[in-house]
Formats: sequence, structure tokens, C-alpha cells
Amino acid sequence: MELDRRLSEISGALPGSPRSLGDATLDRCLRGHREFDSDSALPVFCQRQTALYVTFDGGLQDVARRWHEALTAQGWQGSPAPLPSGSGYTAERRHYVDPATDDYLVITMVGDQQSLPLLSNEQSFEGATQHRREYRPFNDRQAAESALSGRHRVAEISLIRTYFSEGPRPRPPY
Repeated sequence: MELDRRLSEISGALPGSPRSLGDATLDRCLRGHREFDSDSALPVFCQRQTALYVTFDGGLQDVARRWHEALTAQGWQGSPAPLPSGSGYTAERRHYVDPATDDYLVITMVGDQQSLPLLSNEQSFEGATQHRREYRPFNDRQAAESALSGRHRVAEISLIRTYFSEGPRPRPPY
């Protein structure tokens, strides 16, 4: 599939030779909630999200900076993204948009086992109902835990494409 091929190209171009741990897929359609029953129906949009889980060496901030430089050189536009406030996670997260395709890339890097819940391959949309058309989660959490125990880091590289939209395509950040 085109999205899987693109994700493989992106991860293959990242410095530091990240090593694959597995992947995940989410295909869903969403509709925003109406504030009042008399409001007209909100548009539906559908997205396919595929993620690659990798392990890498180095400090989170240093690797995030080097990956950011590599992605910027490929034409991605991005910036650091906030983590849940007060969470205490040891992590880095960055959101990117490809202006040519409107593809959305989210990279979440974690440095300890307590931060693994951040690797969910599911961006949240407040006030939207969702219908999952396909869902295959990352099933090798033990490999991620083992990598973190061995002083490596783990990242989720998630590529999201909106393939159907009744209105304007939603633009990140979500």
C-alpha cells in the first residue's frame, strides 16, 4: 500500500539507523458532535493511520533534533507538540505536515517504560464520534519494554492520510 511504502521511506531516511520493532494500523471515519439537535449534521472524514515502532540509541532531545532536521530537508513542516500536562512522561513528540499531500506525521519518542502509554497510534479528536473500519494495534509491547530496559529508546512514527472528507480536510494539530 502507498501509505506503508511512504512510511518505510520516511523511517529509512532518519539518521541513527532506527531498528524496527513492529507496526500498527488504524482506519476510521469520524463525525463531529452537533451542539444542538437542530444543528445540521457535521461533515464526516475518514483517515488511514499506519505506524512503525522503532528502537534507537541516543538522548531523546538530540535524536528528535536530528530527525527534525532530516524531515525538514525532505519538505516536512513541523514543530514540537505538547505532551499531556502533568504526566511526568520522559518523551518527545513532534507533529509534521507535508504541504504537498496534507499527510500528517506524528513522531513520539519515549525514554522509559512509564512513558509507553504515549505510543497508542491513535490521535484523539475531542467532540467526535468514530467508527473504526480496521484496527491492528502494536502487539509487541514486550520488545519495546526490553529495548527500554537495555538503555535504548523507542519511537512511534505514525503517518496519517485523510482519504475522504465531506467538507474541508481537517488540518493538524488535532
